[in-house]
Amino acid sequence: MAPSLSATGVEVVPEFIDERLAQMMYIMLQLRRHRAEGKRDDHVPTALSFWGDSTLDAFHLGVLPAVEVIAGGPLIPTYCYARLYSQGDTLHRHHDREACEIVTSVHLGGHGRKPPPICFATGDVIEQRPGDAVVFHGQAIDHWRDTFRGDYFGQIFMNFVRADGPHRGQGLDGRVGAFPEELVPHSELWMRT
Repeated sequence: MAPSLSATGVEVVPEFIDERLAQMMYIMLQLRRHRAEGKRDDHVPTALSFWGDSTLDAFHLGVLPAVEVIAGGPLIPTYCYARLYSQGDTLHRHHDREACEIVTSVHLGGHGRKPPPICFATGDVIEQRPGDAVVFHGQAIDHWRDTFRGDYFGQIFMNFVRADGPHRGQGLDGRVGAFPEELVPHSELWMRT
């Protein structure tokens, strides 16, 4: 039985994805680093980030049913994002935007020291192994990671909003035309809002 999103808004899901899949996704991030395909963001400007491609979007849609069970209802995917942290990177305390009502953060793997735990304003401090996820209320709960002292580690974040909630207009993060209609869940609940 899968856990459900607890009253604190933070739920740990060990082995959310298979360790082999986590390793493949981590290798993908390393290949993208080697090929200079990374982008930069404001949260961790020294880390490499990746978003908006078909591989990450497919992963996002593929895990949707499992996250809906944990969240306790239908969800609409907004965007999927991956980050490759390197030595000295810090994720400062923050909360996410409306498109991140429900976040699923999966650890993919790393080299060198293990990554620092993800910390939450609720008091939860979560260490992850490759394939482990943390599902949480990203917009409502501040979260952060202390400075990384290893070589690399990869993390993938899938963001969702509740299909019947106030943020449903954030569906697909405005990229409606990027997805075939038959792959878009619960479109009748939100595409006309």
